[in-house]
Amino acid sequence: MKRTSLHTPEYTALVALLRDLRLEAGLSQAEAAEKVDRPQTWLSALEVGGRGLDILHVRELVAVYGFDFAAFAVRLEERIKAQPYRPPRRKRVDAGVKATPQPSSKSASKAAKKPGRKRPDGR
Repeated sequence: MKRTSLHTPEYTALVALLRDLRLEAGLSQAEAAEKVDRPQTWLSALEVGGRGLDILHVRELVAVYGFDFAAFAVRLEERIKAQPYRPPRRKRVDAGVKATPQPSSKSASKAAKKPGRKRPDGR
């Protein structure tokens, strides 16, 4: 199944574990970001789940934090399994159907005041 969002329990567990490892290593965001040649704002956005990351970024950060990547993977899997099961979301029945714009009551009253125009209710 293709993921279309960063807002999954698994991704939340990943970024939370990365943050915990950084704190265990005793590094600030600025210090860790400097070691991977990125701005502090990049790491901050990553840790709050606002930025995606790939496996190479994860591997690089884990190494900077002084952990073995294989041990990190085991720890991540434990965290993910410890979370309660949440079934995948179902698609909405009306997904892909465009709603037709309805005239607002304000525009209807304006139309009624102009000469030669009729209100939507026919008056």
